[in-house]
Amino acid sequence: MLKSDVNTFIGDFGVYQLRVFLVVFFMGMLCMDSIQIVFIGANMAHWCRVPELDDLPYDVQKNVAIPAQSTDHDGSVEYSSCEMFSLNYSVYNSSQFYSWNRSLMITNQTSLVQCSQWTYDRSQFISTIVSKVSCSCVSSRFNI
Repeated sequence: MLKSDVNTFIGDFGVYQLRVFLVVFFMGMLCMDSIQIVFIGANMAHWCRVPELDDLPYDVQKNVAIPAQSTDHDGSVEYSSCEMFSLNYSVYNSSQFYSWNRSLMITNQTSLVQCSQWTYDRSQFISTIVSKVSCSCVSSRFNI
């Protein structure tokens, strides 16, 4: 089948097709902002960054350095996004972090400190406004 045969079968590109194309094109451009905000404004999971733990998997980092805020009904743990344990992590080696026992290493007297830097879970999004601006815990610091 030749190109001319296809054009004869489906019709040529005329005034009607141009109008439909322009309407769809401009409506797509107008609606693009509402679609993009889903991706650039997403809330990324985050927790305090501990430089000594940067090479470890996310679940190990959170288990070692981040206090658990609450437990959901399905048994999963929700970690704090604005506080971490005040420990000297440089005295431990990485193999100790993999076998970390929270109940033995963290006591009720272990103090908490506010984050100054964050680690963002990049499993779903590489970068969003939240990770670029780093204002993750501003509302909790100023009681907003």
